[in-house]
Amino acid sequence: MYFRKRIGKEGVKKILEVSIKLHGKKAKEKEVLVDTTVQEKNITFPTDTKLYKKIAERCVKIAKEAGIKLRQT
Repeated sequence: MYFRKRIGKEGVKKILEVSIKLHGKKAKEKEVLVDTTVQEKNITFPTDTKLYKKIAERCVKIAKEAGIKLRQT
């Protein structure tokens, strides 16, 4: 969507023209189907338990490297 906004209507027309030139008569259809679905990004939010576990494991590693004895890990 951001790409389409950046190139505007003129940009979309230009891309369509180039596509038609490349594919010839095969590109001229009565109906064109466009898949505009976007895959979600794999984002971990700070509220996730998975991220808390990762932070705790990193802290334990840092403590071991520093020679700090922990009561519980």
